Amino acid sequence: MSTQDVLDQAVSALGGREALDAAVTETITATGWRRHPGWGTEPHKPEAVAEFAFTLVDEIGGPRYKLSLSAQTHLVPTELDYTEIGNGSTGHVKGIDFMFDPRPVDMAIPAWRVATRVRHFDLTSPLRLVRAMLVPGADVEANGHILTLRQAGRPDTHVHVDPRTGLPVRVETVEEHTPLGDATVAVLFEDYRRSGTVVVPFEVTITVDDVPVHQETRSGITVASTVLDDEFAVPEAEPVEASAAQMAFSQFSAEWILTYVYSGVRFYFDLQTKPLSDGPLDIAPGVKIVIGPSHNTLVVEMPDHTLAVESPLYGDYTSEALKQVKEAFPGKPLTEFVGTHFHYDHIGGIREFASNGGLTVYVGEPTAAFFENIFTRPYTVHPDTYATKPEPVTVKPVTDPVILPTADGGTLQIHRITSDHSDDMMIVYLSTAKIVFESDLWNPTPSMPRSGDQRGRLATQLYQEIVRLGLDVETVVGGHSGPDQTHAAPLAYLKTAAGL
Repeated sequence: MSTQDVLDQAVSALGGREALDAAVTETITATGWRRHPGWGTEPHKPEAVAEFAFTLVDEIGGPRYKLSLSAQTHLVPTELDYTEIGNGSTGHVKGIDFMFDPRPVDMAIPAWRVATRVRHFDLTSPLRLVRAMLVPGADVEANGHILTLRQAGRPDTHVHVDPRTGLPVRVETVEEHTPLGDATVAVLFEDYRRSGTVVVPFEVTITVDDVPVHQETRSGITVASTVLDDEFAVPEAEPVEASAAQMAFSQFSAEWILTYVYSGVRFYFDLQTKPLSDGPLDIAPGVKIVIGPSHNTLVVEMPDHTLAVESPLYGDYTSEALKQVKEAFPGKPLTEFVGTHFHYDHIGGIREFASNGGLTVYVGEPTAAFFENIFTRPYTVHPDTYATKPEPVTVKPVTDPVILPTADGGTLQIHRITSDHSDDMMIVYLSTAKIVFESDLWNPTPSMPRSGDQRGRLATQLYQEIVRLGLDVETVVGGHSGPDQTHAAPLAYLKTAAGL
């Protein structure tokens, strides 16, 4: 069949050209869940992110939408409840959309947040997909019953049309999902029913490399032939402009971003591009830290080299953080790295560190194979430095404590610990400075916290493991900063937060 034949078959199955041309807006009411393949206790065991309910009104042929969403998150239990409006390059959100600070907001949102949402709506709506293919001059090609839509600035979108029914049943695209690079995102459409003059799916499932990450059941879908401009009106405010990199990020990593956003971490809409300060900050002699907007990297001076702990987020951020790692102790190359655990946001930029050459990577034994796989994965959607400059990497699984000499005559100790957060969790202890570095178990606070505050059982487990190991700790340094960018706090603060 020709491209036109396959497209005509899909158009007819969805209700016909006249019905599709008349469809201006769709209103979708749904419930569902979201999971994260990179947040479980092991790499191939997705973590529950949230259960959600939403009502979406979107302009089928355009970038305008109104999304009212409520959700119960799991990473940090929070009840999200907000309404978000996108209108081209401007947008606005009102309500609770951030799990770390669940106070209502009423603020403008950046253009790349709007663009990320629109990409997601395009992938999950057969009406939007087929309408895009009907635009004069659209770049569409058929291979059998698979229609490929090519759009500037987006990965190709492949729409599988059921040859029997003519209905779109599967959409595939390849996104960048750091640290694994190219990932196949598939959207599955099921339970098609008639809604007015069109036929639409009431079950939508999204998988990433065949792992289910999103499922929604649509209880109501209404298609209208008119649009109420007031529905998409954005309160007057200065538009938050986007850089070219941020806009590109919103299109080639849309589902990676949204997995975090469903958990209530809105800053993943941003493409963080550099640390907060112009250089690494001193913690103790021979110990520095690179402070990021959301994640930190520890740098330790060893006798003839440096060691870094954590390579956060994605290559575009870590490449800038790496500059500060290199300048922390001039003349000493970065040759060792510790990943506290495999969660994507803490090791997403590890390939940037590896492209520096000659890197030894210490990781918890259960995920050694996962880390080795990171350095063999294809990165074609958004090639990173390592893709163009691969270097030998040595992955060392850690079971028993690893003791390494530091430049100050003390030791750096890498310890496996027991934690519900991940099966491969590790902490780093510096004997001279009496510092322990950890990630995700507790965020340092500027003052004494309330008993049992913040991460609950994780903080308790961290403190108990420090005691079990007999570590003489005075200061806890976090892979995440707490309030007021506090990145270090006395052990006593952790003990109180642990409820002990």
